[in-house]
Amino acid sequence: MEISFEVNDSRLGKLAPTIAAKLRTDPDSANALAEFALSEMLEWMSGETTYQSLTQQYTDWVTELLPRFFEDRPPTPNQIYNAFSVPYGRAAYISRVLVEKEQSVWRLRGRQYLLAALRAVAGDAATNVANGEPDRGLGLHLEAVAYRELTVLLDELYELDPLAIPASRRPSIPGRFLVELPSEHVQKLIERLA
Repeated sequence: MEISFEVNDSRLGKLAPTIAAKLRTDPDSANALAEFALSEMLEWMSGETTYQSLTQQYTDWVTELLPRFFEDRPPTPNQIYNAFSVPYGRAAYISRVLVEKEQSVWRLRGRQYLLAALRAVAGDAATNVANGEPDRGLGLHLEAVAYRELTVLLDELYELDPLAIPASRRPSIPGRFLVELPSEHVQKLIERLA
């Protein structure tokens, strides 16, 4: 059976701008969303799908929808909160659940993001070390998955050298981290990641 329907533009206007734009310009995304919505409703009405809580329902829905609209971006509380109107506390929980569900995928991407951030400051780090300023800090803006990998690598580094200059984290927005990393650590970390 084929079912088709139209969605009023004013309803699309209430969606997050990224999602609304994608639905307006990408018929495949619009069709996939319509198919998903109808499928979810029919599964609920037939009793095939039941949720124990709203958080479980949101988690399942966001798990399905996030890759359609945000492809390779790691799930963050802000992204889920802004794009899907999920209360912030639940959005934070759901983002952690999604990262943990696909831990191997996000760990690999986190390491790739971290490596790119380190390479971006490698020249400045080498200059600082050559000028006798190995403890001079360099700012790294990292997504949560990259920050998690940085903490793992720094923990290993500090085990090998307990006197190494510690990195410091500065206040930033949820889901993103600003880290001041001593210049002497940059090349060591790149070698461990490459």
